[in-house]
Amino acid sequence: MRKVKKILIEKKTGQKFLVKELEDFHTNFGLIQKEELSKETAKSTKGREFMVLDPQFSDLWENLKRGPQVMIQKDIGLILAKTGVNKDSIVIDAGGGSGSLCLSLANVCKKVTVYENNPEHFEILAKNINLLCLENIYLKQENIYEGITEQLVDLITLDLPEPWLVDTSCLKLGGHLVVYLPNLIQVKQFVDSTRLKVMEIIELIERKWKVEGKIMRPEFEMLGHTGFMIFCRRLP
Repeated sequence: MRKVKKILIEKKTGQKFLVKELEDFHTNFGLIQKEELSKETAKSTKGREFMVLDPQFSDLWENLKRGPQVMIQKDIGLILAKTGVNKDSIVIDAGGGSGSLCLSLANVCKKVTVYENNPEHFEILAKNINLLCLENIYLKQENIYEGITEQLVDLITLDLPEPWLVDTSCLKLGGHLVVYLPNLIQVKQFVDSTRLKVMEIIELIERKWKVEGKIMRPEFEMLGHTGFMIFCRRLP
Protein backbone atom coordinates (compact mmCIF):
# COMPACT_ATOMS: atom_id res chain seq x y z
CA MET A 1 0.00 0.00 0.00
CA ARG A 2 1.23 3.50 -0.84
CA LYS A 3 1.43 5.79 2.15
CA VAL A 4 0.34 9.41 1.79
CA LYS A 5 3.32 11.49 2.91
CA LYS A 6 2.08 14.96 3.87
CA ILE A 7 -0.82 17.40 4.07
CA LEU A 8 -0.21 21.00 2.99
CA ILE A 9 -2.47 23.80 4.28
CA GLU A 10 -2.08 27.25 2.66
CA LYS A 11 -1.95 29.72 5.54
CA LYS A 12 -4.08 32.54 4.11
CA THR A 13 -6.91 30.54 2.53
CA GLY A 14 -6.81 27.29 4.49
CA GLN A 15 -6.84 25.34 1.22
CA LYS A 16 -5.60 21.81 1.73
CA PHE A 17 -3.45 19.64 -0.54
CA LEU A 18 -2.52 15.96 -0.35
CA VAL A 19 1.12 15.10 -1.14
CA LYS A 20 1.50 11.43 -2.04
CA GLU A 21 5.19 11.47 -2.93
CA LEU A 22 8.08 13.55 -1.56
CA GLU A 23 8.84 15.34 -4.81
CA ASP A 24 8.28 18.81 -6.28
CA PHE A 25 4.59 19.64 -5.83
CA HIS A 26 2.55 21.99 -8.04
CA THR A 27 -0.29 24.13 -6.64
CA ASN A 28 -2.26 27.14 -7.87
CA PHE A 29 -0.17 29.10 -5.35
CA GLY A 30 3.09 28.14 -7.00
CA LEU A 31 5.56 25.27 -6.99
CA ILE A 32 6.73 23.79 -3.69
CA GLN A 33 10.14 22.20 -4.05
CA LYS A 34 10.81 18.77 -2.59
CA GLU A 35 13.23 20.14 0.01
CA GLU A 36 10.49 22.39 1.44
CA LEU A 37 8.30 19.37 2.27
CA SER A 38 10.67 18.30 5.06
CA LYS A 39 10.07 21.55 6.96
CA GLU A 40 7.22 22.49 9.30
CA THR A 41 6.46 25.50 7.07
CA ALA A 42 6.99 25.36 3.31
CA LYS A 43 7.20 28.31 0.91
CA SER A 44 6.17 28.19 -2.74
CA THR A 45 7.89 29.88 -5.67
CA LYS A 46 5.21 32.60 -5.45
CA GLY A 47 6.07 33.29 -1.81
CA ARG A 48 2.98 31.65 -0.33
CA GLU A 49 3.44 29.78 2.97
CA PHE A 50 2.04 26.35 3.79
CA MET A 51 1.82 24.36 7.01
CA VAL A 52 3.26 20.87 6.48
CA LEU A 53 1.55 18.18 8.54
CA ASP A 54 1.32 14.42 8.78
CA PRO A 55 -2.17 13.46 7.55
CA GLN A 56 -4.87 12.41 9.99
CA PHE A 57 -7.83 10.21 9.11
CA SER A 58 -10.11 13.21 8.63
CA ASP A 59 -7.70 14.70 6.07
CA LEU A 60 -7.71 11.51 4.03
CA TRP A 61 -11.49 11.06 4.34
CA GLU A 62 -11.96 14.39 2.56
CA ASN A 63 -9.96 13.05 -0.38
CA LEU A 64 -11.77 9.75 -0.91
CA LYS A 65 -12.51 8.94 -4.53
CA ARG A 66 -16.25 9.46 -4.94
CA GLY A 67 -18.61 7.12 -6.75
CA PRO A 68 -22.01 6.44 -5.21
CA GLN A 69 -23.33 8.94 -2.66
CA VAL A 70 -21.24 8.77 0.51
CA MET A 71 -22.53 8.65 4.07
CA ILE A 72 -22.03 12.03 5.71
CA GLN A 73 -19.84 12.51 8.79
CA LYS A 74 -22.77 13.63 10.95
CA ASP A 75 -24.42 10.24 10.43
CA ILE A 76 -21.20 8.27 10.80
CA GLY A 77 -20.49 9.98 14.11
CA LEU A 78 -23.90 9.04 15.48
CA ILE A 79 -23.40 5.40 14.47
CA LEU A 80 -20.04 5.27 16.25
CA ALA A 81 -21.51 6.88 19.37
CA LYS A 82 -24.73 4.85 19.55
CA THR A 83 -23.13 1.45 18.96
CA GLY A 84 -20.02 2.06 21.08
CA VAL A 85 -17.70 0.14 18.76
CA ASN A 86 -14.04 0.08 19.76
CA LYS A 87 -10.66 -1.54 19.16
CA ASP A 88 -12.06 -5.00 19.94
CA SER A 89 -15.14 -4.81 17.67
CA ILE A 90 -15.79 -7.04 14.65
CA VAL A 91 -17.95 -5.35 12.01
CA ILE A 92 -19.79 -6.25 8.78
CA ASP A 93 -20.69 -3.48 6.32
CA ALA A 94 -22.77 -3.63 3.11
CA GLY A 95 -22.89 -2.13 0.54
CA GLY A 96 -19.63 -0.39 0.84
CA GLY A 97 -20.22 2.29 -1.81
CA SER A 98 -17.26 4.70 -1.80
CA GLY A 99 -16.19 3.51 1.65
CA SER A 100 -17.08 6.54 3.75
CA LEU A 101 -18.68 4.48 6.55
CA CYS A 102 -16.64 1.28 6.42
CA LEU A 103 -13.33 3.16 6.39
CA SER A 104 -14.46 5.25 9.37
CA LEU A 105 -15.37 2.05 11.19
CA ALA A 106 -12.01 0.48 10.32
CA ASN A 107 -10.27 3.52 11.80
CA VAL A 108 -11.81 2.58 15.16
CA CYS A 109 -12.54 -1.16 15.12
CA LYS A 110 -10.49 -4.34 15.18
CA LYS A 111 -11.80 -5.77 11.89
CA VAL A 112 -14.26 -4.64 9.22
CA THR A 113 -15.47 -6.92 6.42
CA VAL A 114 -17.18 -5.16 3.52
CA TYR A 115 -19.64 -6.84 1.14
CA GLU A 116 -19.84 -4.94 -2.17
CA ASN A 117 -21.38 -6.69 -5.17
CA ASN A 118 -21.17 -3.81 -7.67
CA PRO A 119 -17.90 -4.10 -9.69
CA GLU A 120 -17.59 -0.32 -10.17
CA HIS A 121 -18.09 0.41 -6.48
CA PHE A 122 -15.75 -2.45 -5.57
CA GLU A 123 -12.95 -0.84 -7.61
CA ILE A 124 -13.50 2.57 -5.98
CA LEU A 125 -13.49 0.97 -2.53
CA ALA A 126 -10.22 -0.82 -3.22
CA LYS A 127 -8.57 2.47 -4.26
CA ASN A 128 -9.83 4.26 -1.14
CA ILE A 129 -8.63 1.47 1.15
CA ASN A 130 -5.21 1.81 -0.49
CA LEU A 131 -5.29 5.59 0.02
CA LEU A 132 -5.85 5.23 3.77
CA CYS A 133 -3.43 2.30 4.18
CA LEU A 134 -5.80 0.46 6.51
CA GLU A 135 -4.86 -3.20 7.03
CA ASN A 136 -7.88 -4.27 9.11
CA ILE A 137 -10.51 -3.91 6.38
CA TYR A 138 -11.38 -6.85 4.12
CA LEU A 139 -13.25 -6.41 0.86
CA LYS A 140 -15.55 -9.09 -0.58
CA GLN A 141 -17.16 -8.86 -4.01
CA GLU A 142 -20.15 -10.87 -2.86
CA ASN A 143 -23.90 -10.45 -2.53
CA ILE A 144 -24.74 -10.15 1.16
CA TYR A 145 -28.34 -11.22 0.42
CA GLU A 146 -26.89 -14.70 -0.19
CA GLY A 147 -25.54 -14.92 3.35
CA ILE A 148 -22.83 -13.77 5.76
CA THR A 149 -20.04 -16.25 6.45
CA GLU A 150 -18.55 -14.41 9.48
CA GLN A 151 -19.74 -15.25 13.00
CA LEU A 152 -20.00 -13.50 16.38
CA VAL A 153 -20.18 -10.02 14.91
CA ASP A 154 -20.49 -6.92 17.13
CA LEU A 155 -22.04 -4.62 14.51
CA ILE A 156 -23.67 -4.89 11.09
CA THR A 157 -24.27 -1.74 9.03
CA LEU A 158 -26.52 -1.95 5.96
CA ASP A 159 -26.89 0.74 3.30
CA LEU A 160 -28.98 -1.36 0.90
CA PRO A 161 -32.33 -1.10 -0.93
CA GLU A 162 -33.75 -4.22 0.78
CA PRO A 163 -32.02 -4.71 4.15
CA TRP A 164 -34.87 -6.93 5.40
CA LEU A 165 -33.50 -9.68 3.11
CA VAL A 166 -30.18 -9.90 4.99
CA ASP A 167 -29.72 -12.74 7.50
CA THR A 168 -28.33 -11.08 10.65
CA SER A 169 -28.09 -14.22 12.77
CA CYS A 170 -24.28 -13.80 12.92
CA LEU A 171 -24.73 -10.95 15.43
CA LYS A 172 -23.53 -11.60 18.96
CA LEU A 173 -26.07 -11.42 21.75
CA GLY A 174 -26.19 -7.70 22.48
CA GLY A 175 -24.77 -6.88 19.05
CA HIS A 176 -26.02 -3.93 17.01
CA LEU A 177 -27.56 -3.56 13.57
CA VAL A 178 -27.75 -0.14 11.93
CA VAL A 179 -29.81 0.26 8.77
CA TYR A 180 -29.52 3.38 6.61
CA LEU A 181 -32.50 4.12 4.35
CA PRO A 182 -33.57 7.16 2.30
CA ASN A 183 -37.36 7.00 2.70
CA LEU A 184 -40.03 6.08 5.24
CA ILE A 185 -41.68 3.41 3.10
CA GLN A 186 -38.47 1.37 3.28
CA VAL A 187 -38.16 2.13 7.00
CA LYS A 188 -41.68 0.83 7.61
CA GLN A 189 -41.04 -2.36 5.62
CA PHE A 190 -37.84 -3.06 7.53
CA VAL A 191 -39.38 -2.43 10.96
CA ASP A 192 -42.30 -4.74 10.13
CA SER A 193 -39.90 -7.48 8.98
CA THR A 194 -37.05 -7.54 11.51
CA ARG A 195 -36.87 -9.90 14.47
CA LEU A 196 -34.34 -7.67 16.21
CA LYS A 197 -35.33 -5.08 18.79
CA VAL A 198 -35.69 -1.67 17.15
CA MET A 199 -34.20 0.78 19.63
CA GLU A 200 -34.44 4.10 17.74
CA ILE A 201 -35.17 5.59 14.33
CA ILE A 202 -33.28 8.84 13.82
CA GLU A 203 -32.99 11.54 11.17
CA LEU A 204 -30.09 13.84 12.00
CA ILE A 205 -30.16 17.49 10.88
CA GLU A 206 -26.99 19.62 10.79
CA ARG A 207 -26.86 23.42 10.84
CA LYS A 208 -23.61 25.39 10.91
CA TRP A 209 -23.24 28.82 12.51
CA LYS A 210 -21.27 31.89 11.48
CA VAL A 211 -19.55 33.79 14.33
CA GLU A 212 -17.36 36.52 12.87
CA GLY A 213 -16.92 39.98 14.40
CA LYS A 214 -20.40 41.20 15.34
CA ILE A 215 -22.10 38.62 13.13
CA MET A 216 -23.70 35.69 14.93
CA ARG A 217 -26.17 33.81 12.77
CA PRO A 218 -26.84 30.37 11.31
CA GLU A 219 -25.44 29.64 7.87
CA PHE A 220 -27.97 30.07 5.08
CA GLU A 221 -27.53 26.52 3.83
CA MET A 222 -28.46 23.67 6.18
CA LEU A 223 -27.61 19.99 5.72
CA GLY A 224 -31.05 18.48 6.09
CA HIS A 225 -32.29 15.00 5.24
CA THR A 226 -29.60 12.55 4.19
CA GLY A 227 -31.18 9.34 5.45
CA PHE A 228 -33.03 7.54 8.23
CA MET A 229 -30.94 5.46 10.62
CA ILE A 230 -32.60 2.49 12.30
CA PHE A 231 -30.72 1.31 15.38
CA CYS A 232 -31.45 -2.29 16.34
CA ARG A 233 -30.05 -4.75 18.84
CA ARG A 234 -30.05 -8.50 19.28
CA LEU A 235 -31.57 -9.15 22.70
CA PRO A 236 -32.51 -12.42 24.47
